[in-house]
Amino acid sequence: MKGGERKGVVRYLWLAAGAVSFGLGTAGTLLPTVPFYMVTLFCLARGSERFHRKFLNSSLYRKTVGAYEKDKSLTLRAKTAILLSVSAVMGTGAYFSRHILPAVAVIAVVWTAHVIALVCIVKTKKTGRGYPAE
Repeated sequence: MKGGERKGVVRYLWLAAGAVSFGLGTAGTLLPTVPFYMVTLFCLARGSERFHRKFLNSSLYRKTVGAYEKDKSLTLRAKTAILLSVSAVMGTGAYFSRHILPAVAVIAVVWTAHVIALVCIVKTKKTGRGYPAE
């Protein structure tokens, strides 16, 4: 395979990975959305500048990753939604892995890290009156 052909194959692999990640992120009722959209962005940036720009301008991106990227903060509603979805996914994983102690320990550590990040690290957006935005 020549250099140009290899580059084309790699490009299509990035696009395929981006499409899979986008699909998983869009199924946000079952999985946390933001990490998959971040992977989508990474893959599309390497696979196609046109798809990369299109995704950056999409409402899906602006409502999830873009909202955080702009102000480095999330609304209380967004934080709550993320925490509830992560807790549901990890709780389900812990339930089905309850007999595998190392798996439950990893899930507990990752869940705790999410809680710490959302409560202590990520700022909460405030409205003009000083109350958390809903």
